[in-house]
Amino acid sequence: MLVRQATLEDLDQMTALINATTKKLIEKNVFQWAYPCELDSLETQIKSGEVFILEDHKRLIGSYSIKHVEESFPVQIDKSLYMYRLLIHPFYQGKNLTQHMFKYLKKEYKKHPVLLDCWAGNEKLCDFYKANDCMFLGDFPEADYKISVFQVGKRGNIVKDDKGFFKKFQN
Repeated sequence: MLVRQATLEDLDQMTALINATTKKLIEKNVFQWAYPCELDSLETQIKSGEVFILEDHKRLIGSYSIKHVEESFPVQIDKSLYMYRLLIHPFYQGKNLTQHMFKYLKKEYKKHPVLLDCWAGNEKLCDFYKANDCMFLGDFPEADYKISVFQVGKRGNIVKDDKGFFKKFQN
């Protein structure tokens, strides 16, 4: 298994991966991402270095995207990154392949807290994150729902400011 940064040469395979995964989610009444995949947006993300792929024998089987945390995100920690669109092709799901990506994340970004989120009502995904060594930071309101926010790995301390916001990461 290899995790590497995606290139524009991966665009067609990435589009197919995202579309296959999105269709599988829609079948389960989970409307996580737009279908079909927004090609221009994906191309921009690849060009900016946000997209990484998990491959086995040159076969793309999974992906995640990562970027700096935006100011609007409910958890602000110094030097933190936000992981979004974590996915495994439906054919490979249930084979613990995300463990390779989480292991890579912990190693590659050990000096930066990596945050991820999901709809707070998605107990299966919340439990999945916890089972993969992600620390639950809390539930936070969005427009008409709540998101659960997690940090990859359970090292260091998260410090809250006087308003209760997460602000600092200490080793």
